[in-house]
Formats: sequence, C-alpha cells, structure tokens
Amino acid sequence: MNLINRMAGLLGGLMIVVGLSACQHSEPKQQDSIANLCQPQSAPGSASCKWADEMQHQLNQHFRDARRYAGQQCLVRLEWQNSGRYAVTQTQGDETLCLRAWQLIGQSKDLPPPPDASQPAWFGFAPATPSHPGATGAG
Repeated sequence: MNLINRMAGLLGGLMIVVGLSACQHSEPKQQDSIANLCQPQSAPGSASCKWADEMQHQLNQHFRDARRYAGQQCLVRLEWQNSGRYAVTQTQGDETLCLRAWQLIGQSKDLPPPPDASQPAWFGFAPATPSHPGATGAG
C-alpha cells in the first residue's frame, strides 16, 4: 500500500510539473504588418498616410469637443470588419482621448478601409488644431 501511495504522489507531482512547463511554452507572438502604418518621414505620400489623413479628416468632422483634449494623443489599433466598419482592438495613450477616439470610430459611418484590409491598422489620433489664429476668430 505504501508503494501505491508513493506512486500516486509521484504521478501527481509529475502532472503538476508537466502542466506548469506547458504554461511556460508559448507560441511566438505574430508581429503586425506595417502595411497600414503611415511613416511620414520615409513615405509621406504612401497609401497608408493618405488613409490616415482621410481618417483624421472624417473623424474630426464629428469631434466637436476637440478642445477638451488639447495636447493629448492616442494610438489606435483597428481591424477592418466584413460589415464595412472598424473594430478597435487596442489603444495606447491618454485614456480620455482614447475612449473618445473609440467612441468616434464606433459611431462614424463610411470611414475608408485601410490600404490592406486583411491586416490590422495603427492610427495616431489627436485633436486637430487650426493652423492659424484667424480660423478660431482669435486673430
């Protein structure tokens, strides 16, 4: 009986070790493609930069409270859905602006698809500010 108890204990310990080692083995994380990433320093006229400009333009048309978020930035990871809309899958940056960006993207219709709709897209969102004081009536 003592041998059976030892074997059961040993088997239980072995199962725990195997289970824990399986937890430590993870598949390498796949990197996102940069197909939809605007890189203005190296390719300002790229399809990705044109897409990012159009996204910013369309979202700013509905961003009536932009002044509230002055100086904030948010990087948004988007995935194009078969429904013709975006799913926000990740945000990084100022939390309040990221929440607002998520809301705007969810509410906006007819946003342009990314250049490569099969890949995630990263979009840098920040409040638009007028380029000159006269645009605000301050000048």
